[in-house]
Amino acid sequence: MNDERLTKISLPKDAGPHNDSNIEWWYFFAYLNGDQGGKYAVMASFFRVGELEVGKGHYIIHTVIDLKRKKRFNFSSIDSKVKLGMLTLYLPFYLLLHPTDSRMWRLYKTLLKGDIPQPHTHLKKARLKEHPTELVYGNHWLKFKGEDESAFDVILKEKNSEVQLEFTPAKPAVLIGGDGKPDDLYYYSTTRNIVNGTIKTDGGTEYVSGKGWFDHQWGRDYSLAKGSGWNWFGLQLNDGRELLLNEMTSGKPDSSMANIIEKDGSIRFTRGVSFQKIKSWKSLRTNARYPVEWQISIPEFGMDLHVEATFPNQEMLIIGPIQAIWEGTCKVTGKEMHANGKGKSLEGKGFMELVGYAK
Repeated sequence: MNDERLTKISLPKDAGPHNDSNIEWWYFFAYLNGDQGGKYAVMASFFRVGELEVGKGHYIIHTVIDLKRKKRFNFSSIDSKVKLGMLTLYLPFYLLLHPTDSRMWRLYKTLLKGDIPQPHTHLKKARLKEHPTELVYGNHWLKFKGEDESAFDVILKEKNSEVQLEFTPAKPAVLIGGDGKPDDLYYYSTTRNIVNGTIKTDGGTEYVSGKGWFDHQWGRDYSLAKGSGWNWFGLQLNDGRELLLNEMTSGKPDSSMANIIEKDGSIRFTRGVSFQKIKSWKSLRTNARYPVEWQISIPEFGMDLHVEATFPNQEMLIIGPIQAIWEGTCKVTGKEMHANGKGKSLEGKGFMELVGYAK
């Protein structure tokens, strides 16, 4: 990738792992239509964590959503190096800050016994290859391809589900925040991909096609270890543009952001965005109350948005201080006003990530 906008990040170099980071993840979602009438959404995040260049741990979460049946298949797996890091560093650090958190004390004792609490499972093997970059996490793998390694193939294989997809970018990768480092982490995305493949669930196997999104972030940060939270929205508008919105809930000033990726792949960025919670859903499993309906205003873009979950129960359990997140499908409607006084309606869909509500 030889784009003058990409000064701090370059591909294919930065598609691969960054050993000086203590946290890194590769994330994607896709909306897919099946050849037998099925409608699906898929999300996965491949995490790599650890303070030193050697001994990094690996953690994967992924979800297959049957949108017609409103049924979810959630999966979470860690390897032994993540478990060791939690026992020796991350959980002790968190418990120093939150000594009365009984749930984290129970988790610490469980891991100390050598067990992994349900529904999380043990990841028997994990490795990363370079040139091209390939992530192998047990039976799951993500392999980049092409000259700049922006396209990729992925397999997510569980006992009762299997996903095989090919992502081909329809736009070039963009630097989030305009320079690729809006906050503490480096961040680039390909926000619109053509996706093809197959999905196997308890309902059968279908050939699928649709549109997808990809994020890659890395750096040195302790938000997850501290149990901090955020509200993130990746929205694909029907007019060919995308919005990436984020609000940190730590109260840190100037941490909210809005990015709009235009049809030609150019990006506009602003900190001037306001998030208003409209409606919440309470989880019976964790007692977390997640805001699943929002009103979002971006004056610099002339946009007022209404974002709402496609259905409320899209919580998934996470191992560690975060405990659980709401990660799932949403729809967006709204209006955009132009300088000439003319406006137009907006529609689209995407994924919403709500973190820090289950503490």
